[in-house]
Amino acid sequence: MLFIILSALHTAFIVAYILKNQMGKTQPEWYNFQEQICEYFKSLGFDATSNVTVDGARTNHAIDVLVKTKFMGQELIWIIEAKKWNSKVKKLQVLGLRMIASDVGVDRGFIISELGFQKGAIEAAIKSNITLTTFKELKIITQAFIEEDILKQHEERIALIYRRY
Repeated sequence: MLFIILSALHTAFIVAYILKNQMGKTQPEWYNFQEQICEYFKSLGFDATSNVTVDGARTNHAIDVLVKTKFMGQELIWIIEAKKWNSKVKKLQVLGLRMIASDVGVDRGFIISELGFQKGAIEAAIKSNITLTTFKELKIITQAFIEEDILKQHEERIALIYRRY
């Protein structure tokens, strides 16, 4: 019950803060951070939307970034919490995202942090559908996949050229 109340307060705070800051002022750093993450997933070819309210089985949830894609004809849905904090993410945030991911029924939840994660947070994510990463690490990991995909496309084109000519 406390989690539901905190989730509702979190949503109300975010909406009020965004509305207040859209009146000709610059956006706060945390907002820009989540928008950068959203844009990054879009640049990878995913359908990504920021500041989304998602209905769960028990309640609705404010999600920083919602990512959708298809793999082998099946839709994959991920939720992302963007944490631009001056400290490492704690266990409580991981447990909270696990509950939200379960309630919403998504395939994976991500916490993308600026500074990393405390030991308890890392332990809470083990054997779950929660991925913990910094934005920098995410870019490094996905860069390798992008480069591998580009190389594969070039190899396929070269093979096609050899077959044709």
